[in-house]
Amino acid sequence: MAAPFAAQFAGAGAGVADAAVDPAFTVLGGLSELRLTELALNRLASQAIEVQAVAPATTITGADGNSVVGVKLTPEYATATITRTGQPSRGIGRLRGGVVLVNSTARMEVTEIRGSVPDGLIFAFLKVDDQWVGELPLYSADPSTVRLDVLPGAPGQPTTLRSNGVPVKPTQDAVDAVMEAFGVALFTVNDPVFTASGVGTAWPLPAQLLPLGR
Repeated sequence: MAAPFAAQFAGAGAGVADAAVDPAFTVLGGLSELRLTELALNRLASQAIEVQAVAPATTITGADGNSVVGVKLTPEYATATITRTGQPSRGIGRLRGGVVLVNSTARMEVTEIRGSVPDGLIFAFLKVDDQWVGELPLYSADPSTVRLDVLPGAPGQPTTLRSNGVPVKPTQDAVDAVMEAFGVALFTVNDPVFTASGVGTAWPLPAQLLPLGR
């Protein structure tokens, strides 16, 4: 959903959160979408690499109804403080499930995606073929690209949070992992490989209770 990814991608660029002004939220539920960019889809296709989802994540199919262009994931947990300009300024979050890249020569699995503000880094567990590599910072995003729409609910009802089209790039760890798994350099740290969007419900949280960092 929006809050976990916005929290993971956001940085301190908007300034330090003012607890007296910036509301804090804890996530109740929602849905995030990670959609591969055209650049990523084309480069994966050049090596016959297919995209699969790791449950409970599910796949997003393209216009042809067959090709997979991304995955949908649900939050395990997330909290965030949001500035008046719509930027998360601090918080943490993790998503359930993940994504697999696979062809006839190798299989790469990325799961349990998490992050925190103000890191700007997204961590996940990496598995190549049958071997767990560990938890690594695999992605990053520019904090200035993150914006959240905050839509208050009726009295006694949760707030809706929404974010769209946050571009995400691989870190050097991810670039190296793809190279080692598939034997070809598909991406650089400057390539946007997917965009993150989401929508979900959240409940106000006293700012002093919001966890700091990861």
